Amino acid sequence: MSKRGYRIIDSDMHVMEPPDLWLRYIDDRFKDRAPRVGEIDGSRRAWLSEGKAFPAFTDHPARGALNRARYDQEHPKFTRYADARARGYDAQSQLEAMDVEGVDVAVLFRTMGGHVIAIDDMDADLAAAMCRAFNRWLADHCAADPDRLKATAVVPLHDVGLAVREAEYAVGELGHVAIVLPSNPVKKRSWYDPAYDPIWQAACDLGVPVAFHGIQGAYQEHLANRYLESLVMMHASAHPLELMLAMGGLICGGAFDRFPDLKAGFLEGTCAWVQWWLWRLDDDWEKLGHAERVQLQAKPSEYFSRHCYVAVEPGEALVTQVIDVLGDDNLVISTDWPHDDSSYPDAMSNFLAIEGLSGESKKKILWDNCARLYGL
Repeated sequence: MSKRGYRIIDSDMHVMEPPDLWLRYIDDRFKDRAPRVGEIDGSRRAWLSEGKAFPAFTDHPARGALNRARYDQEHPKFTRYADARARGYDAQSQLEAMDVEGVDVAVLFRTMGGHVIAIDDMDADLAAAMCRAFNRWLADHCAADPDRLKATAVVPLHDVGLAVREAEYAVGELGHVAIVLPSNPVKKRSWYDPAYDPIWQAACDLGVPVAFHGIQGAYQEHLANRYLESLVMMHASAHPLELMLAMGGLICGGAFDRFPDLKAGFLEGTCAWVQWWLWRLDDDWEKLGHAERVQLQAKPSEYFSRHCYVAVEPGEALVTQVIDVLGDDNLVISTDWPHDDSSYPDAMSNFLAIEGLSGESKKKILWDNCARLYGL
């Protein structure tokens, strides 16, 4: 399959978890604490985990009203998914959506699987059991067409040792192609913290990247929590800004010096910020780097070029400016199907229509760079 002559890997497509996923897949010891769909406020339904409603703060008066409007299934943003929704967003409906977009291979990410563990004081063993259940379910989902559907692994960062163990299981035994990390801090621990070194080592040993992907809010430190009354401010700020901070922490903490084989993806936060952010990091490193605890062996922008990949939004015309400054070797593409902010069914058509984008750049962004990131 190809679209207008281009092969396509979707670097960040999503699944929509069935309401009984954790009830079916979680270890029996934790079944009574498994995430499930239930009522809140006596009238609305939401995901529930450890006594909290998800997405985070769904039971907050302001956020609840916004979410009701956002997820109105009669809105045209959702009616385009009516067939897939009626089939529970099963693997076949996903493959059909890929055919519509012209996508050959899709790398699949969690939706609620990232939310329900985003509680800082959650018991680490429970978080590990929830991750194990999700990773097993996703492997079964991808078994419908393993050549086209590629799974990514969620891990319980509440305990780094358990996170490494889950990564080894999901990648080594189930065949997942990346370790998924939230972009916001877990247990208030910055991404430059050496406590994460075992995860960077595991990613290198397993031959997979770490993929930072935000969620819309969390019962953790998260920029979106400042904006419970504004979906626009929450979404427009938190996704790219948390990715910026994650990238900066990973680079300035020296992770790529200690682990020269480490690859990192930064997804669903646009790409146009990258050129400014790297300029800023380079400039501050030149002025202040001599005082840093960790002494880097190169400029931050050089680590980005060697180790990092950023996802382009399909309609992000500013990508041409990024390429003018940074080149086209570190950019990938995604549809974000089936979320309401996806431009499905026109995502790839919108990307191919961007003026000033060369055929060679399109080829790299649509296939070559993503294949290199995920080792496909």
